[in-house]
Amino acid sequence: MSYYLLLIQLLFALVGLFLFWKSMGYFRRMWRYKKLKSAPFPKSYQSILQNIHQYKVLSPLNKEKIHLLILIFIDQKEFVGAKMTINDEIKVIIAFYACLMRLGFELGEKDHVSTIIVYPEHFIVNETHSSGGIYHNETSVLEGQSANGTVVISWQDIKHDIAQQQKGNVIIHEFAHELDFEDGVADGTPVLEGSNYKIWSKVFSKAFDTLKDQLNKGETSERAALLGTYALKNEAEFFAVCSERFFETPQAFKAYFPDIYQELKLFYRLDAIKDLQ
Repeated sequence: MSYYLLLIQLLFALVGLFLFWKSMGYFRRMWRYKKLKSAPFPKSYQSILQNIHQYKVLSPLNKEKIHLLILIFIDQKEFVGAKMTINDEIKVIIAFYACLMRLGFELGEKDHVSTIIVYPEHFIVNETHSSGGIYHNETSVLEGQSANGTVVISWQDIKHDIAQQQKGNVIIHEFAHELDFEDGVADGTPVLEGSNYKIWSKVFSKAFDTLKDQLNKGETSERAALLGTYALKNEAEFFAVCSERFFETPQAFKAYFPDIYQELKLFYRLDAIKDLQ
């Protein structure tokens, strides 16, 4: 009997230590948030952001919030340069777009990325796929990739996206994948708090299936052209590209896909037309 009592006491002690460790982590984060909130936003960072349309049109209140989000992001994330040196410009621009997507969320919410690896240009990935017991090697040239809290991205493509404003955004695309993967599955349906899963599935599936059918028939339309054919690769890519258009071209996106716009408005907890135009 004393043996089982000892085990129970040990279990309670371990649970207590775990809870203490978790609470200490929480208080450390809160201390960092408070310290960063009181810190002035560097003028050099503001200078980097001046050429970005979405930054310039933010309200003073949203600018204040995104300044804090950027400081926290840069403070907490590990930036790794692959064959290149990471500088403030790279950090600030990546942080801005990643934080723009989380502008409607609470501090620390839906923030699962820990590492950002930056290549100077497109990078090559070798992958092995199995089909019917037969393994196939596939080589792909990518602008970005994300998995398990790590985002890999091409600086060349980031600069291209900023120069060609509202033509796509690889940062938003890859961080959308990370949001999608929050539930452990990249299927185009992230964890939804403010949305109904049945409505989300109906709205996204209808648009995806319709555009896919048009593509297979060789039909074209302005509606399909807004997203491009890559969005129809699978449901995960469809969600990521729709997220790009929601933040980059919200008016056109809402005009062609009002139902999806509404679902993304609920998910991201902001109105891109109202808040980013």
